[in-house]
Amino acid sequence: MIDIRRRVFEKGLKVAVVAIPGLRSVSAVLAMEAGQFFEPVGRPGVARLTAQALLRGTQVRDAAAWSDALDGLGASARLDVGSHAAVFAGQCLADDLGAFLELIAETVVTPALANEGLEFVRAQALADLEEAKKDTRSVADKTWRELAYPPGHPFRTRSIGDEDVVRTASLAEIREHHHAAIRPGGSVLVLAGGLDPDRAFALSERAFGAWAARDRPARTLAPLRLDRVQRRAVIVPDKTQSDVVLGWLGLPRTDPRFTKAQVTNMVFAADTFASRAGQVVRDQLGLAYYVFSTISGTASQGPWTVRMGVNPENVERAIAVIFAELKKIRDGEIADDDLALARDKLVGELEVGRESPGGVAAMVLDAELFRLGDDHLERYPREIRAVTKDDIVAIASELLSMDRYALAIAGPELPPAS
Repeated sequence: MIDIRRRVFEKGLKVAVVAIPGLRSVSAVLAMEAGQFFEPVGRPGVARLTAQALLRGTQVRDAAAWSDALDGLGASARLDVGSHAAVFAGQCLADDLGAFLELIAETVVTPALANEGLEFVRAQALADLEEAKKDTRSVADKTWRELAYPPGHPFRTRSIGDEDVVRTASLAEIREHHHAAIRPGGSVLVLAGGLDPDRAFALSERAFGAWAARDRPARTLAPLRLDRVQRRAVIVPDKTQSDVVLGWLGLPRTDPRFTKAQVTNMVFAADTFASRAGQVVRDQLGLAYYVFSTISGTASQGPWTVRMGVNPENVERAIAVIFAELKKIRDGEIADDDLALARDKLVGELEVGRESPGGVAAMVLDAELFRLGDDHLERYPREIRAVTKDDIVAIASELLSMDRYALAIAGPELPPAS
């Protein structure tokens, strides 16, 4: 059992602490509701630029001095932007927790956000976007999102954003997004490792106490529904492999059916060895170099996709086999062993995660960020074990349509249909 201590500070920052005896280090994860879902409408890429600019110096020291201070602690830290949150994650020695949290707070609360820093991260983002044009996985993902989501939807682009937005985003726009989105309300700090909870709360409050509270209108999106098949093949020059993204619109993480959808995903194609499509497409028939499926957990309908790397000669057959396996699931042709293996795989991943402070912090973060309940980590394995064949059939029938989906293919020109 994971013993989680929680506290909400006056300005709105929620802190969750898990003491793990016998460790000398602490994993820290700060998630701020500043991912794609919270970007200014029609400005995809602003969230990532803002987050990356936080690492280019503060009002106290420049980027090199900040990095030197982090290295001086022997600590590590990274900042990623996803569909829902901007996440600052790192690790330090328990004795250095106070100094480590103050370094993180320095970047979050008092960043320099200067023109030089913005131009540095802009150049990096544009280089990444240029490289992505040559990568079949990236092209397939970009194309799929454009098919599945309407203009203006936060998930229509990848987190790296739109090239025109990245080129034109101004320093004023970056500062405005920081002011609106990087705020204590809605943010969650998780600390797990060799620490004393009371000391951890005190150090957290000292580090983030100056973080000003700011209100922000709640963002809601109307439910979406794919109404037909959307298919597009994009030729990427000088490539020999095709990458395929086939998918549907998923469920918000807070939907009570989400755990059932996760088990359905595992039965379907989430893992080469623990899912039907993975075994058949890759291992039995040898049609794909890789095949896996994911369901996104975010505040809205994130992507639910199957991804494959395929010889162009095998693209159509691989897609047909994926649908054949999906039809079996929708028809209830699910072996007891397949369902048991899927549930065991998901519960096993949870158990492995509990063995490291980083894994514990990640699990706690998901529960706290989406307000899944104080007892979520104890209920979650039981809920996975309770999913039945009827649940899987219902989810697959409702959400994984055979005639309403988006399909993107990127690579060399496909051979003509025989």
